[in-house]
Amino acid sequence: MGIPGLARRLEPYATTCSPEQLDGYSAVIDGPALAYYSHKLALAASGSPTRLPSYEDVITAAMHWLSALEQINIKVSIILFDGALPASKRTERLSRLQQNNRRVQQLRASYPTASCPVPTYLGAIAYAFLAPALKEALAESAFASRTHIVPGEADDWCAMHAKDNAQSIIFTSDTDLILYEYPTETLIVFLHDADLSAGIKAYSPEQMRQQLQLKSLIPFAYALLSGPQDPTNDLVRNARGVNPESAEYMDFSRRYIVQVVTPAHLPSTVGSPLTLPELDVRVSEFVHQALTGSINPLVYLPLLVEDPNQASAWKMGQDVRTVAYSLLATRHLTVQEYRRKAQGITVQEISTYAVMNVRIPVTELEREVSALTEWATFRCVRSELLWPLFALSLVLAELNTPPSVALVLRVLNGDSDNTWAFIQLTARIQAAMYSLRMVSQVVRVWITLNVGGDGKLYSCVSSLQKQMKGFPSIPAMFSIPGQSMKVLADHEKLKELVEEIYASAGAEVPTEQISNKKNKRQIREADRKKRKAEQRLQPNAQISNAFGMLTTD
Repeated sequence: MGIPGLARRLEPYATTCSPEQLDGYSAVIDGPALAYYSHKLALAASGSPTRLPSYEDVITAAMHWLSALEQINIKVSIILFDGALPASKRTERLSRLQQNNRRVQQLRASYPTASCPVPTYLGAIAYAFLAPALKEALAESAFASRTHIVPGEADDWCAMHAKDNAQSIIFTSDTDLILYEYPTETLIVFLHDADLSAGIKAYSPEQMRQQLQLKSLIPFAYALLSGPQDPTNDLVRNARGVNPESAEYMDFSRRYIVQVVTPAHLPSTVGSPLTLPELDVRVSEFVHQALTGSINPLVYLPLLVEDPNQASAWKMGQDVRTVAYSLLATRHLTVQEYRRKAQGITVQEISTYAVMNVRIPVTELEREVSALTEWATFRCVRSELLWPLFALSLVLAELNTPPSVALVLRVLNGDSDNTWAFIQLTARIQAAMYSLRMVSQVVRVWITLNVGGDGKLYSCVSSLQKQMKGFPSIPAMFSIPGQSMKVLADHEKLKELVEEIYASAGAEVPTEQISNKKNKRQIREADRKKRKAEQRLQPNAQISNAFGMLTTD
């Protein structure tokens, strides 16, 4: 998030650069920031207040922007994604999670009846998996070799890369990046100022230091935090008077002057095999904690758009996530999941299986996956539908009262009916699907760490890896309430498949609840059809004679 107000205070010192002035520069891109900026681009391009862009639309916007950047001769040198946020950011990220949760609560309070509008009010909050969706798309694009997940926070590594590579432009949304030490040519561009058609507003840390007559911009930011309402001239004066030896200042400045350190269990080269570039940040963060021996790893589950009056959707798939956590546990772990409970964000403790017993739940999961994939092959079910159906089976196993088949069909096809029931079931199925995605990624990590292994556990995990190898991308499986309908299968076939999933889960297909108004309408329609049928059975001379004429001769 950066330092509040820092960009506004330094904006007078920014310079609008033409493409010609930036010839020879290379782009260092903060991946998560690009994901959220691309959402804004996709939203502006949609031009419809009643439809939200899909994950695919956001990815398309990002690819177009990157291509446009290279067309003006700014080559993309590297795109970095978070691999694990530092402990110093825990308070900030929890605060942001709680803030976003309050916005979902406000939306629910504004629409207390069954009706729920397209959640445009939530903005990017509606996209729980935005950064990983872009990351995996980039991994399959022309930018694949330049896309990396780092064992830390992306902006730290952006700064380090720019420090080691002259004539770099860092594209980000985090004002913190102005504060690092760089070569004199380094430029910082905030993505909201990156309109490539109108010139690029760039910030030169070196020029700003000279203009403000400061040896570093860190004291200026420190003075701003202490006096956010002070005039700029006062901030500059206060910055010059900062005591660099004070404990408060040293604690604040340490983040911007200490080089990032790669965890001991990983090679130092970005993109090396054990940096695990295929992992989402939540999974990568857990992996790093587990491999460094933490007995209480923290997992911040994404905030889902759901009905705050219902139990957390993340109850779905918890058993599956427990299997994932247990695979990397060399001893008993108590994983602390941050997720919604009631109206707030709290810690839910998940105990892993004992190391000697982990093969039992892994075997059970592998058996279920094998059975489902075999069924899918027999029924010609595509992968994009197979895993949502598996997620549905996990949801049905947790619910006392299963949802109507009609609602399930609408959710699977992304056909929103503007009800909170639709929102909640969507969140539940997505929580289960993402839990399966976490398993698929942890399984790949486990195999990487146990190359050449043998035994029953290795055989089971290898089988899981093989069957989940084609796990679909986020855009292929995850929808946004309010995006254009995405049909995975025609109505009748999907209905048959869903009813078979109900049967396999031991869930009774509920009878449709019909309102009195609808019931009366159906009765009137049945009476009308009955009268019409009776009229057709009565003798009609004219009609008889007419047919008689056709058959005479």
